[in-house]
Amino acid sequence: MATLRLALAQMNAVVGGFTQNVETLGRFRAQAALVGADLVVTPELSLMGYPPEDLLLKEGFIEASAQALADLAKSENLPPILVGTVAEDGASGVTLAPASDGRDATRVFEEGRPSHIANVLVALGDEGIVATATKRLLPNYDVFDERRYFHPGLGPQAIVNVGGVAVGLLVCEDVWTTDGPALALAKEGATLLVVANASPYARGRREEREAMLRERALETNCPIAYVNLVGGQDELVFDGQSMVVNAQGDVIARASAFREELLICEIEARDAPVGAVLDSFYARDESRARAVHLNHVEEPLGDIEEVYEALVMGTRDYLRKNGFREAIVALSGGVDSSLVASIAVDAVGARAVRGFAMPSRYSSEHSVTDALELASRLDIDIATLPIEEEHTMFSFSLVDVLGSAPSDLTDENLQSRIRAVFMMAISNATGAIVLTTGNKSEMAVGYSTLYGDSAGGFAVIKDVPKMLVYELCRYRNQRARIDGDPEPIPESVLTKPPSAELRPDQRDDQSLPPYEVLDPLLELYVEEDATAEEIIALGYDRSLVTRITRLVDRSEYKRRQMPPGVRITKKAFGRDRRMPITNAFRPED
Repeated sequence: MATLRLALAQMNAVVGGFTQNVETLGRFRAQAALVGADLVVTPELSLMGYPPEDLLLKEGFIEASAQALADLAKSENLPPILVGTVAEDGASGVTLAPASDGRDATRVFEEGRPSHIANVLVALGDEGIVATATKRLLPNYDVFDERRYFHPGLGPQAIVNVGGVAVGLLVCEDVWTTDGPALALAKEGATLLVVANASPYARGRREEREAMLRERALETNCPIAYVNLVGGQDELVFDGQSMVVNAQGDVIARASAFREELLICEIEARDAPVGAVLDSFYARDESRARAVHLNHVEEPLGDIEEVYEALVMGTRDYLRKNGFREAIVALSGGVDSSLVASIAVDAVGARAVRGFAMPSRYSSEHSVTDALELASRLDIDIATLPIEEEHTMFSFSLVDVLGSAPSDLTDENLQSRIRAVFMMAISNATGAIVLTTGNKSEMAVGYSTLYGDSAGGFAVIKDVPKMLVYELCRYRNQRARIDGDPEPIPESVLTKPPSAELRPDQRDDQSLPPYEVLDPLLELYVEEDATAEEIIALGYDRSLVTRITRLVDRSEYKRRQMPPGVRITKKAFGRDRRMPITNAFRPED
């Protein structure tokens, strides 16, 4: 048995940011050298960020990735590194699978522009590229669309010799399948498997990964090092939580969640079998320095804490990577805007967040005072902009146009749109991004005003059901108590009935069933893809199920126009659930 010291570089890559990513990779590689690592492993497509989407079709993008790899290869006297990138067919020995009909392995997206690239993991040492592993299994479900861009690899898989250990190289999806590429590598002589990943966060995903890795370790009789991307990219957030399991599937090292980290692990692996054909790579330096922290197993976050940190990281990286220095939030005194403001402060700091209270004639006194109290506890600036004058003016103008007073619904939406005008004007004037405050329950059934409360740059809680909003608020208050800080969200915000306050004595449950009933129903229909009849069979009232499912279907046109927001469930609106707006299918009719 040999002992290898691995450095898992859990990095926050920037999509298309080759210069930044090369710097980050170089920094991690230098740190790995200081602790005597034998091998540095980086996430999937670490050189260009994940997912690059149609940047892969842009003129010069593939060439820029090749140049970035060449820049990274200029380093000397550093441990070898596995780098996630792309390669064209024929480059560095990459062989792509032929098309299913036997034609040349190309796919044309624009006339004269064939796509013939693979998602690869490159083994890079002082002598340059030693081996290239191509991703075999291309996910094309949920948020993944890899068959649009890549062709799967074919031919011998990559196994490199690191200090006498046969290290088999895998890319993300390749490790998830029973009797798949992982087992094939073990049969070809690999005694240690390393996997480069860009696995997005969703509730329960860490447990699924650990169960899968245990199964694969037992199947292959190999320890497995699994390095994952961390950071936010548009709707997606990557949680990191890189880990190493031994051949029995036990976790022997785990990195933090939602934080860049270099995880150092020493792992025992069987020597390479005699006669195995391996790519020469690296002989260990027995005089290497000792690492301070080896085989650290980070304690996993609790479920609600994990969701909260995902929302914070997704918001922080969206603002940071897109150049926004400030955020503004419309504070209604309600639970949704209170949570969004708290997340924003935790993401970018109180000085970079500003609140606006915009009461109408229907706003209760406690809503204004709750908004002011929240701002005080979060230590953010808040301004009050009453909208009564604008509301009256618009109403009079509409009477002239319509010949009568606007309907109740028109009047409600008018107030929301007046507020949106103020927020977007302030955004234009200051460069701050508007954070919208709608939750998943409301968006599901269309309980939002198009070009009103839905208007903004980033929808922080668009994938957070209403009942989870309350749980997250209570968690944030609990964390403040533990830290000895003021609870940011006033108790009155959490105990008053939810209301949009757009008409006298309005409550959400006058238009919708209680959220305790609505949220489980929506989870079944939206996330589990249960039919109306299947939901009714579980005991739900038929008329309620019919009404809610029709509301969901008819609100697709609204959701299509919503800003992006953090994905925290396994099926979010947008990337995951792609339904047609024009849709006459009614299975219950």
